[in-house]
Amino acid sequence: MTKLSIIIPYRNVEQYISKCLSTVLYQTLDDIEVICINDASEDASENIVKEYANTDKRVITLNTFEESGQSYARNLGLEVASGEYIGFVDADDWVELDMFEKLYTKAKATNSDITMCRAKLYDDKTQEFYTNDYYALKCLEKFGDETFSAIDSKDEILNINVVLWNKIYKKEYLDKLQVKFAEGFIYEDMPFFFETYIKAQRINILWEDLYYYRQNRTFSTMQKSNKKVYDRIDMAELTYNVLKQAPFFQEKQADILRWLVDDIFHRYTLLDDIYYEEYYRKMREFFINLDLDDEKKKFLETSYCYDEFCNILERDYFGFWNFLIEKYKTSNKRIKAAEHKCNEDISAIKDYIEQYKLEVAEEKKNIENWWKDYTEKEIQHRIDEQFTFLESKKSYEMNQLYKEFEEKLKTQEYDLKKWQAESLRQQKEKLTADFEWKFEEQKQRYQQALIEQKNYYENNYLLVKIMLKAYKKLDQVKNKIKKVFKKN
Repeated sequence: MTKLSIIIPYRNVEQYISKCLSTVLYQTLDDIEVICINDASEDASENIVKEYANTDKRVITLNTFEESGQSYARNLGLEVASGEYIGFVDADDWVELDMFEKLYTKAKATNSDITMCRAKLYDDKTQEFYTNDYYALKCLEKFGDETFSAIDSKDEILNINVVLWNKIYKKEYLDKLQVKFAEGFIYEDMPFFFETYIKAQRINILWEDLYYYRQNRTFSTMQKSNKKVYDRIDMAELTYNVLKQAPFFQEKQADILRWLVDDIFHRYTLLDDIYYEEYYRKMREFFINLDLDDEKKKFLETSYCYDEFCNILERDYFGFWNFLIEKYKTSNKRIKAAEHKCNEDISAIKDYIEQYKLEVAEEKKNIENWWKDYTEKEIQHRIDEQFTFLESKKSYEMNQLYKEFEEKLKTQEYDLKKWQAESLRQQKEKLTADFEWKFEEQKQRYQQALIEQKNYYENNYLLVKIMLKAYKKLDQVKNKIKKVFKKN
């Protein structure tokens, strides 16, 4: 059996997937399988993953064929995972190269159901690292290196980091629970975490920063400007139903209710304007379905949004906004809520009031009068801010253009000097080559001339020898004639 299965869903992360896979595949724990689920990526992500799969048999690739979300992709990964333990990594994050060896060793030594580690955060815009108590598991520090259960940590459970990627789970334990991710939603890790955590008998922590969580990246599924923000309420409701199964639910019910109500309303204050009304409708429906009697409502009195909770139960959307305006128009609290109204002019507000037909005429008059006074000042203030912003932006952009021009000029000067040097080198090589060719040609001419002279002198020398031999023969003939004459 493989020691560890690592599940990595991905969609349109071509900028980040290589770093993620490299840190996972080069783990010091070699006996792993890496299950990559392509959620209908439209960029080069799938090709990058295939390159890794072609060179490493430990990589298993799956496809959803149409965008189905991380929850569906993770369920696919769970179905094929064969490891003794299972871990998760987000495709835009990365890990220390010994993360899974350390977690696996710790889990095996303690026979744990869940083993966790700390994480560092990385801001993709500022490119800075930082930590906070939530991702450092500060709430569980009292357990140190001890193994503990969910019941042991019931007082801390609502403050524990619910993400998947800083944990490994024993597969046998997950199979026993038959737990799955809620498909079609984001924030699906919240109910999954609680469903696995509340029944865990053996939990421990490795107190090291081994995971790097990338934040503020473009096209993240966690961006607030997306209709999936409504999923927070559905997942909160599912989480509440899961926590009802906890053996300590009755004891911690008050804390659980406060935590859910505060979390859901806090998310409301962070939304873009266009999502306010629909989120309010779903939030109100959820709060009403909690069906709390007066005694249980008292649980929420210490909640920071207790007044808001009570008014949400009693009022429609616009009535609730009237409550917020009256409560916070002289206060800096909930300034995000007040800014929602500041983005609309008087005419839009009147149309809005007409649309919802306020039942109380006096309430309408109070809102219009306050709004008129407020918006006139606010609009002028915003106009001034815009002019200031545009001027500063213009100045900044001009400075950037100047800097770019200077850099280009330096680059061109460097390129010119480089070209001149290369030209001189080429001219020098050409002159050297021409000289050597001419020298060689002249040398050959001299050698040819020498050869010709040598042949001339050798030929003349041969002629002389022949003539000398002729003269010698002539002398011999003369001598013979002389001898004949002497005898006669």
